[in-house]
Amino acid sequence: MNKLFALKNEYSLVVSFTRFRKICEHKRKNRIAHYILFVVLVSLALICHAFFCISGFGKDMPPATVTFSSIATLNNLSKNNKYFTIDDVVRVDGLYYRFFIKSPHGDYDVLSIKDLLKVCHEIRVIEEYRATKEGNEAWNAAGESLKNIGRGAKRIVKEPKESAKAFAQAGGKIVRSIGRFLKKQVDGKREEKAGDSTDRDKGGEGLFVGKHARQFAAEVGLDVYTDNPYAQALIREVAKARAKGSIGTSVGLFFLSPVQGLGLLSNTLTPNGFDAEMEKLICDESPAELRYVLTEKYKKELGIECAEGSPVNTLLNNPNYSPREQAYLYFYLKYLAKPETGNGVEELLSAIEHLGNVKSPDAATFATNQMELLSAYQKYEKNLTKLVVVSKKLGAVTGKNELILIIPYDIVGNTLEMKEFPNEVVKFSQSQNIKRTHLWCTGDVMSGFTSESKPKRITVKENVLQLPHFAPKNATTQSK
Repeated sequence: MNKLFALKNEYSLVVSFTRFRKICEHKRKNRIAHYILFVVLVSLALICHAFFCISGFGKDMPPATVTFSSIATLNNLSKNNKYFTIDDVVRVDGLYYRFFIKSPHGDYDVLSIKDLLKVCHEIRVIEEYRATKEGNEAWNAAGESLKNIGRGAKRIVKEPKESAKAFAQAGGKIVRSIGRFLKKQVDGKREEKAGDSTDRDKGGEGLFVGKHARQFAAEVGLDVYTDNPYAQALIREVAKARAKGSIGTSVGLFFLSPVQGLGLLSNTLTPNGFDAEMEKLICDESPAELRYVLTEKYKKELGIECAEGSPVNTLLNNPNYSPREQAYLYFYLKYLAKPETGNGVEELLSAIEHLGNVKSPDAATFATNQMELLSAYQKYEKNLTKLVVVSKKLGAVTGKNELILIIPYDIVGNTLEMKEFPNEVVKFSQSQNIKRTHLWCTGDVMSGFTSESKPKRITVKENVLQLPHFAPKNATTQSK
């Protein structure tokens, strides 16, 4: 009996083990099947993504890359010339195009169409000036700095923090102006660094060197406050040499050869965004003195007080703006407040408060670009009555109670950055009884974004820089 019981137990154990083995085998096969299925699905997704990118623009989402020739805004720009070569493959980086440029003196990694035009202009100036006797001497004097910057220095525009670091290692800091006696009155918190830890006053400071730097930059059409370390190295060396009297104080026979699609004024988005008076002010005044002059202009010409803690004071002391941007913000605000013809807009203070609260140089540049575009729009249409802030972006309301938003993005689709933007516009419009919204983009817009915006009473226009609103003052006939 005991033996029989033992045999029965043994049989049960064998059966149990067999069942367990079969279960394990089944699970193992399932795991393998699941793994194979996963691999197949991932492969299909990658194939679809590749096909999507190759086939060009999709309905909703921007592709990973585009070709240079497909960008409508740049149709007139030559990508190959004696100064630079722009790679035909352009990456899409969020809301902007990312360009790779080769030049005789170094390589560039540039984010946005505006910065592309600016950098191409800077490259042209550097190469043309290097060909002169004075320019060659200055370039050779900057040899060590340029070596440390290095050929193929990437992200010198994309990452200004890294650019500033390389530049400091190469040549040290430019001596600060002893003429910053106005600091207590107008500088306030300006000693703080920008959101990316850079000093955006750098380049135009220094009682003697800074003066020559600003003058030289104005002569050759460069931004003395540029983030481009190659341009900064050249400006600095010329300024140092002029301060010592070792080279002349004029560029002499220097001139710029024409480049197809590239104008001389590349520090602005539109021809109307350039102002000779502002350029003279930027050239003549140190950063601290410029802020003092602007303070007085806000008081006397716009009737806006600039006491400590006021929106204007906060704006002028925001270290994320370069002195050039500060000067032009005043220029754009002045025009919008008191245009040459037509009525001015209201509620400037809310716009000024928004401008003063930006937290990074990128946000500061974006806001400055928006103000330029709104100012140019007003020159043409003359129908804006009020500045507003919608979803952290500047806009304006017309006399017909319509909302105009002009956004300087290179490419817009239903991405995370813009997915909720139409809904936020709707909320604002409902709260203000806005009849219709006009969303203008300086770059390309995906058809899916446009179609989804239409039911929300948002009219979308792309590549608006080609419109007569943003053409040179005398190039078009006013429609109004």
